Amino acid sequence: MRRLAVIVGTLIMLTLATTAAAAGRKPPAFPPLPIGTTHAEINVKIAGQLHTLILDRGRIVLVGPRNMLLRESDGTAVVVPLSPDTIVQPAPFTIYDLRRGMNVDAMRIDEGAAVRVRIRGRAGLKASRLALAQ
Repeated sequence: MRRLAVIVGTLIMLTLATTAAAAGRKPPAFPPLPIGTTHAEINVKIAGQLHTLILDRGRIVLVGPRNMLLRESDGTAVVVPLSPDTIVQPAPFTIYDLRRGMNVDAMRIDEGAAVRVRIRGRAGLKASRLALAQ
């Protein structure tokens, strides 16, 4: 029974993630987060539909091709699903470049996989410089 629930949950998450990608629309940009914010849920209208943006800020503890575990500054651990369509900022990065110890912001829509991951700190600056050099 538990296995069935996990499979159904995974299928729902994949459906939500691919729906945004199939629509051919870019996900919204990161909204500004007040200093000290580790988690926020914001109700927004995207293409005339109401959605919930889920924003998490933290340090990557574990990362794989399907999800990453973030430790937020308040000690909360959050599993953030990833997909190959997840946009990683700055531009040269992909989900396969995410590493343990990186500080990131993650944006999900309606409990789906992350639509955007923004690398903060030194790793983000280094990637930006590499992109400009190329």
